[in-house]
Amino acid sequence: MIRSALRSFVAAALLAGCVCTAQDPRGAILGRVTDQSGAVIPGVAVRATHVQTGVSAAATTNQSGNFSLPFLTPGVYRIAAELAGFKRFVREGVEVRVSDAVELEIAMELGAIAETVEVSAETPLLETAHASLGQVVDQRRVLELPQRAGNPMELTLLAPGVVNTTNLRLRGPTAPEALSDISAEGTGRFSTEFQIDGISNTVNDRGRDYSRIAFSPPATAVREFKIETSPYDASVGHTSGSLVNVSTASGTNELHAQAYYWAKNSAFDAPNFFNNKAGTKKTVSQNHRYGAAAGGPVYLPRLYDGRNRSFWHYAYEGNKWGVPQTNTNTVPAAAQREGNFSELLRVGSQYQIYDPATIAAAAGGRFSRQPVPGNVIPRSRLDPLGVKLAALYPLPNVAGTADGRNNHFLAFSGRQNYYSHMVRFDQAFSENHRLFVRTHYGYFQNNNQLDNFNSPVTAAIINQIKRGVALDDVIVLRPSLVLNIRYGLSNADFLERRGSRGTDLAALGFSPNLTRLIDGRFATLPRVQAGGYTQIARWQDGDGGSSGLTHSFLGAFTWLRGSHNLKFGADYRVYRTFANRFSESTSPYLVFPNTYTRGPLDNSPAAAIGQELASMLFGVPGGSMAYTASFAMQDQFVGLYIHDDLKVSSRLTVNVGLRWELETPMTERFDRLSAGFAGTVSNPIEAQARANYARSPIPEIRPENFRVPGGLTWVRQDGLGRSPFRGEKNNFAPRIGLAFRLTPKTTLRAGYGIFHDSIGVSKTGAIQTGFSQSTPIQASLDNGLTYVATNANPLPNGLLAPLGPRGGLTTNLNQSLEFYNYHRTHPYSQRWSLNIQRLLPGQFLAEATYVGSRGTRLGVDREMNPIPAQYLSTSPVRDQATIDYLSFSLPSPFFGIDPIYGRNISRGALLRPFPQFGGITMQDDPIGYTWYHSLGG
Repeated sequence: MIRSALRSFVAAALLAGCVCTAQDPRGAILGRVTDQSGAVIPGVAVRATHVQTGVSAAATTNQSGNFSLPFLTPGVYRIAAELAGFKRFVREGVEVRVSDAVELEIAMELGAIAETVEVSAETPLLETAHASLGQVVDQRRVLELPQRAGNPMELTLLAPGVVNTTNLRLRGPTAPEALSDISAEGTGRFSTEFQIDGISNTVNDRGRDYSRIAFSPPATAVREFKIETSPYDASVGHTSGSLVNVSTASGTNELHAQAYYWAKNSAFDAPNFFNNKAGTKKTVSQNHRYGAAAGGPVYLPRLYDGRNRSFWHYAYEGNKWGVPQTNTNTVPAAAQREGNFSELLRVGSQYQIYDPATIAAAAGGRFSRQPVPGNVIPRSRLDPLGVKLAALYPLPNVAGTADGRNNHFLAFSGRQNYYSHMVRFDQAFSENHRLFVRTHYGYFQNNNQLDNFNSPVTAAIINQIKRGVALDDVIVLRPSLVLNIRYGLSNADFLERRGSRGTDLAALGFSPNLTRLIDGRFATLPRVQAGGYTQIARWQDGDGGSSGLTHSFLGAFTWLRGSHNLKFGADYRVYRTFANRFSESTSPYLVFPNTYTRGPLDNSPAAAIGQELASMLFGVPGGSMAYTASFAMQDQFVGLYIHDDLKVSSRLTVNVGLRWELETPMTERFDRLSAGFAGTVSNPIEAQARANYARSPIPEIRPENFRVPGGLTWVRQDGLGRSPFRGEKNNFAPRIGLAFRLTPKTTLRAGYGIFHDSIGVSKTGAIQTGFSQSTPIQASLDNGLTYVATNANPLPNGLLAPLGPRGGLTTNLNQSLEFYNYHRTHPYSQRWSLNIQRLLPGQFLAEATYVGSRGTRLGVDREMNPIPAQYLSTSPVRDQATIDYLSFSLPSPFFGIDPIYGRNISRGALLRPFPQFGGITMQDDPIGYTWYHSLGG
């Protein structure tokens, strides 16, 4: 597959290419040259000179009088046209913008070439060369408009049809998920392609089900960027219909430098509403953003003068944030840490704590427990480790609610630092050969991420490291044929380390049976969750690191032939993501339930708070501990396209193109992937389970009808390949558009296109069930009649071994499963639009636009192990009878087959089609669809 993709790329690079495409970070000038009678003039030399750099690009009109100057760096140009027998034509001030095509009509006058006709006119505002829709954000807006933490990518929201789909407060340069989380003209979240200088700027660096921006450049490094919301150019791909392309700043013939400093200090802030309401002080914080940028010609005295050909540009930005954080927490009162919950009982009897050691059989198959006298746990019953865990909480410092919730308020300033650099060098070897190279680096550190209590012990330290390079070469092979070759790499590393690394778990009170399961060098405080009380020692992705890496290769030509402006070329990419995380391998995740401390019956409503903390103090744990497999994922992407901008007449341009995309199914370096679910195959435990069931059947299922089918499958097993889904090879994407000049000041534009979204590494996480293995912490296997796990020894039988394919169909018994639909297909969107532009006096442009979109084959997660519908309630209100019916405890036919099963099972679980498992989720089943319509100006 790799060799085939490379052959496709090389063939396209040699045989085809692209003009200044919508996926290119530069612009183009094109047009037609005529004489005063309107007759076309072939052989005219047309030259565009960048005013600030002096770099020129040249073309010659063909037999149809047409010319094309592609791959022009954004900026202001001087246009000159000359031919013997005609006066020299000069037009000043033609501005070229990113991914733009400026169309000029040049009328030459008869006369001597020594004579010059100078034309002074505004750059045309009407878009007459294409039907694509979008918004350019120029350098002035980038530098002057307010941005969160100096993040220019936030300005994508200026484009019509683009909406934010996340918390606006998160849209800083160090929150790439938030920056990528937009929707453009009906596309789904995380479906926009982001590029810098035409190079992919997206990675999947954490194995999530979405791609994200790899790097947000400093504002002073951005020349301008464009958000294309309906790009009908066939060169645009790897997106469901929208593209953001950043053009970076380059040096000029003059040396320019700038420096800036921005500060925000809470001393100038007034207390907010919540400060006033709680009677607390405002959060103390200081934010500092500073940077510098410089650029100019490469100049070495007496050695080299690079004016008009060699340029450099460097930009730096530093950010030091004192991030204001206000946390309202719920913590145990001093008396509760010692087992005294009597204050809760004064609030209401629903807060009664029940003794987990007093269980007895009750009527109707239920179990009962006795209340703890006075809601005070005897000191002799307090678990030593439970008391130590409760002591990790700070004491209350505000009144909170009557039952003690929201009784701790903390305002503090977190520390975050971010630094970014970008360097670019440009070289114009001649009018026919131009090259640039760029590199960037960014570093971020957050010292108290996810810390509810501002403690270095319970915090997680997070780092991001971002790197990238780009190389772009433009060669004019002959006046009508231009070659562009591009390579780029985008990389983002995401590292995390918990502040409690190196914790002595034995000294804390855990038994040798647990501590032997953990490498002491990486041991951390356990993550603790006790119902409504605030969680202790959270993490984001877990200790360790993950990384995303994207290679981009593009080869393209422009070929101007008659009235045809042909573009055809190849886009080849390699997406990789790596992870080595051990979040639940460094300590158990303790989730204390109210299962054994509520009553009087086991199905009685739970208290709003208190009973989970009582479980901690009684030493009745829940939760899990897991081994998380590492992974190294990869897929390859190839896009081939041909596109023609046909100049039908001076008033009508038709854009027509076809794109084909191939995304190889993702693979893992060592084949550590589960692949699917065999739903009709008998599970190996079925015979014993059926025999057990026959001894105590239920009326709903006759013994002969009781089945235990299904189980996981893996890649490279049973005839499957290396991928969890097969992929497809017929992703063709036609594009068509037209731009028609109704009058000299009015243009009508319309377009239609199909866009295929990705299902590869950039959008798909690794499912490694069987290679990653979670072991549940189960205090009791018989509804509390006996207890087998304690706080100190939560896993008496050790950890379940990750067996991978060796576990066969018995993998994850009594636990949840997830898998991809093996026959999943690429989602795609159809987009169509109609746009009218009218040029008004004073160089104002008014426009009205309609955009429609239809999303098809969108991935939907489906539950494959539901309780059959005939047993569910149709009541619009809580149906306690149905709840009691489905939760009724029955003898488990799986008890004794595997230690993971308890003595009892609920009726609802027994009625599932695959009763040996919990929830079973088929991810990304391609059955979803959307409709979108918008009208605006």
